[in-house]
Amino acid sequence: METTRVRLRFLSHPDVCGIVLPANLFQKLELRSNQKITVMLGKKEMAATVLQDRRNPDSNVIKVTSLLRQELGIPHAGLVNIKREGDALRIGPSIGIVTTGLRKDPRNPIGPRTSFFYKLLQAQEGKGVFYFIFSPHDVDWNNHTVDAWFLRRTKKGGYVWRKLTTAMPDVVYDRIPSRSAEKHEAVREFKYRLAHFPHTPVFNQGFFNKWNVYQMLSPNPEVNQYIPETYSSPSLQTIRNLLRKYPTIYLKPKNGSLGYGIIKVVRAPGKGYEAYYHTSAGNVKRTFAKLSSLYQHLFRTRRVSAYLAQQGIPLLTFNGRPFDFRVHLHKNQQNQWVVSCTAAKVAGSGSVTTHVRTGGTVIPGDELLRHLFGRHEQIMSDRIKEAAIRLATAIEQAKGTELGELGLDIGIDTRGQVWMFEANSKPGRSIFKHARLKQADQESRRLLVDYSCYLANF
Repeated sequence: METTRVRLRFLSHPDVCGIVLPANLFQKLELRSNQKITVMLGKKEMAATVLQDRRNPDSNVIKVTSLLRQELGIPHAGLVNIKREGDALRIGPSIGIVTTGLRKDPRNPIGPRTSFFYKLLQAQEGKGVFYFIFSPHDVDWNNHTVDAWFLRRTKKGGYVWRKLTTAMPDVVYDRIPSRSAEKHEAVREFKYRLAHFPHTPVFNQGFFNKWNVYQMLSPNPEVNQYIPETYSSPSLQTIRNLLRKYPTIYLKPKNGSLGYGIIKVVRAPGKGYEAYYHTSAGNVKRTFAKLSSLYQHLFRTRRVSAYLAQQGIPLLTFNGRPFDFRVHLHKNQQNQWVVSCTAAKVAGSGSVTTHVRTGGTVIPGDELLRHLFGRHEQIMSDRIKEAAIRLATAIEQAKGTELGELGLDIGIDTRGQVWMFEANSKPGRSIFKHARLKQADQESRRLLVDYSCYLANF
């Protein structure tokens, strides 16, 4: 049955476990006055009596008695969705974002990441959802409840954080912040128990490993044209063979992010071999007469098994500097992949990568494409979007788990060929700090709510 958006209010009635609906909803939801029905919020349910609001037959207001509110853990009044599912009435959806590092401080409940989640939760406006943040420690598995942080509007128009006990959510968005946090015992136990919890979809679980992504995509004829030649745990001979085929190669940590640990190796005729990398002191360039000397130097303090060797792509340049694109993708409420943002990342002076951390700059993708391709901008934009959606579809199918968002690093070489360098299951949002990407930022956050509604069957 279809979902109806209504305004929820609370009725002070301590003795009756009931829900009051206007006549027009009785018809729509196929209900009878004084009928007993199961009312559900997230993973809580309660038998309640359905009562008809005879004073306001055409309103869109539903009222829940204080007893029912308490039993279900309904956190607040306001805009919600209601639907009939079999012999039950569902209110919601209830969407929980799981993370770690939560505190008791109502001004900064997630410490330095508070502003990140503040913006995510603002996307609930007008959606009729219960949207909150919680940690694995906050779950009461016996009572199907969770102590959660909600972002609520004040009468003055601002926002305030409130900690409330509510039902376990319909759907969980995984924002565990790091691989190390995933190894914590509380996180591992939470994920194990959630996997055995009935009908609770979780999306964007875990982190990607670059080698696993390569293994997933390289055999797939739909997308392998976008994947650079790559080898795991590269021996000296592997690197030598790659450098015979390509003048530049990259050595990348399998589990790296933000460009940390990436090394660029260049075959320099007449000079030997050059290695470029970034340290805490800045960008470094080293020249070696023999490849064996370079190899020994680089892997003196690095584990070969933790690295990949990858074909270097001669990227297009902007003002003499190479660039690639961060393509942010989301699933929408129809379960289809859409691109919410394409931002160009232009490498900093002397940098191995295009990351902002190493001096890179962000430019809206359409602006850079217009500058380089003029009236052919749309052709290139469509080519990037088509590749990104194909890649996202292939990754999700290969993973076999729900993905609601992806961040893909995509480049264009000097011949116009599209390449994918990295896929991120927990994409950062630094590109959205650009003043001209504010709208894309809002759209991206709204799509997270839309996909959650889809998974919750609302």
